[in-house]
Parts: sequence; structure tokens; C-alpha cells
Amino acid sequence: MKITRLAVPLLAAMMLNACNSRTVVEPQFEIAALDTLVGTPDWGCRVDYRFATIRNAAKSPALGAIEQANIGYFYQIEEPDGPAAEAAEESLRQIADELRLPEKPEQAPAWSPGEISVESEGSVADTLLNYAIYRSSYLGGAHGMYTAEYHTYSLVDGYELRAADLFGEERLGPLATQIRRKIYTAYDATSDEELVEQGFFPEYIGVTENFRITPDSIFFYFNPYEIGCYALGPVEVSFSQQEIEALRP
Repeated sequence: MKITRLAVPLLAAMMLNACNSRTVVEPQFEIAALDTLVGTPDWGCRVDYRFATIRNAAKSPALGAIEQANIGYFYQIEEPDGPAAEAAEESLRQIADELRLPEKPEQAPAWSPGEISVESEGSVADTLLNYAIYRSSYLGGAHGMYTAEYHTYSLVDGYELRAADLFGEERLGPLATQIRRKIYTAYDATSDEELVEQGFFPEYIGVTENFRITPDSIFFYFNPYEIGCYALGPVEVSFSQQEIEALRP
């Protein structure tokens, strides 16, 4: 997988680790692919995994920690302690358990076989690793589901960065207020009541840890159902470098 190297004027201003003098090892990505059917064509689920694994994870403790975290997030395994292949097998076992395969084929639902697709990608920006996981699935119901999940790590120590690391705990309140105001503007609303009329759940609007960083902006990403109904789709709120500087203490 190609690693995208980005200019980082925003990150240089935000990151505590950017000035660390320790040498970092740049990750080398490759795709670990898995295509299989859990169950049977009459009652089962097609699974398509495209995991962006760090081929040289053993070259530094930071990369090793990041790889393990990504394995857990991608395969939805708590506290993984082995390679991606083991996590993939455990993930398939979990899917089989959740499907609860019937004893008789005629009991299979009309939607079977279902589909689960997960893919990921990584990019390097200065001393940061940006990692994205995209999921889509259909296991019955009125519609399928899709999500985007973002994680940002320090290549210096393998630490995953949170919003509080970027802005400080004391600024999360004002940041949440600005996120709400930006949603008001984007959806031509002046109050929470008007957001409710459009399908939002205003009580859940706040600072999400699901964010991605670009050279001059930060984007906070809300998946369907997190702050609004499915019909709204994902909601993304961006802050420019200048807006971020105004929020910083």
C-alpha cells in the first residue's frame, strides 16, 4: 500500500510529540486479504476483509503497539495479543456465533446470505500515523449499515491521540459548542428543536474521538445513528488551522 506523506503545519502546532528528537520507524503497509463464507449459501454471511497490516511492526515498540491496536479495532477483538491471522479467525467465530445457524435450512431468512465488508488504510504525516477503517454490512432489516472509523497514533511511542491531547481537557466544552454551531449552520438551523425536526439527536452532539487530521484541518466524523437518524447519513464537521488555534489555550 502506498503511504501518503503530508505537509503538517497544523500538526506541528498541535502535537506534543512532534518535537520529540527520538528517531521513528516509518510503517510499511501491506494488505492482508480474506474472502470467505461463514455458514452456508442458504444461511450465512459473506465476509470480505482488507486489513492494512504493518509489515515491519517488529522494527519498533511503537509500531508493534499500533499494529496490535489496529488488529483489535479492525477485527473487533478485545485486547488482541497475536497476529492478524489469529484475530481474523476469532472474528469469523464471533460472526458464526452471532448468526446462530439454524438446524434446518428452511429456517433461513430471506436476506441470507448476508454481507460484511471491512477495509482499512494508513498514511503517515510527520510523526503521526493516520489509520482509517471502513465497514459496510447487510444482515437483514430495512437497509445495510456503513461506518468510517479513524485513529491517530504517535509514531514516537505508539500512543493513540485523543481530542484532549490536541486541545486540552479545558477546551473540550468550547469545542463541543463550536461543533454544534457548525451543524446549525450546515443544516440551516437556529436551535436544537430545529435540528430535531430534521432528524438529529441533539443530546448526543459533542466532541467525538472519531476524527481525522489533514495538513490544514481536523474533521470530526459522526456515523449514521450517532447524532441523527439514518436518513441524515454521516455528519462531518471541520475546523481550519485558524479555528483550531483560536480554540487552543
